[in-house]
Amino acid sequence: MELTILGCHSATPLENAHTTSQVLEVKEHLFLIDCGEGTQIQLRKRKIKFSRIKHIFISHLHGDHFYGLVGMISTFRLLGRPADLHIYGPKGIKEIITLQLKLAKSWTNFDLFFHELESNESQMIYEDDSLTVSTIPLDHRVYTNGYLFAEKTGLRRLDKNKIESLVDCHM
Repeated sequence: MELTILGCHSATPLENAHTTSQVLEVKEHLFLIDCGEGTQIQLRKRKIKFSRIKHIFISHLHGDHFYGLVGMISTFRLLGRPADLHIYGPKGIKEIITLQLKLAKSWTNFDLFFHELESNESQMIYEDDSLTVSTIPLDHRVYTNGYLFAEKTGLRRLDKNKIESLVDCHM
């Protein structure tokens, strides 16, 4: 796993401090965690390909954590994105984003899947062959989740020839 912090600790965009956003790379997959204003610029500065982001996790509905999301979705559209996009976040995220896209007459040419969360208990919300993602309910002024990304143990591959050569060396 490799985490790239695009922004943190700033409620407003500043020249040297950016609103919250991180990219987590796990086995060739990129996951975006929060999407404050300026996320696209930070992605470009780090030469991170937008097309590799297929899942976005929004912790809560304060602007410094999601105000960059509708702009990013619009950019995906302008770039001709073909891949589906999954957005995980608090109940209400779908209404906020779809209303902005509708009123701007900027609906996407790719499918958007919203996974709205409202449980106060931890729950697994994503799973693939190598990874699970679970919510971590947090105490904040509004409904908020952290996200736990856990790698699955991979299949072990044994090199029988190497084992036999090592056994032969020790006999």
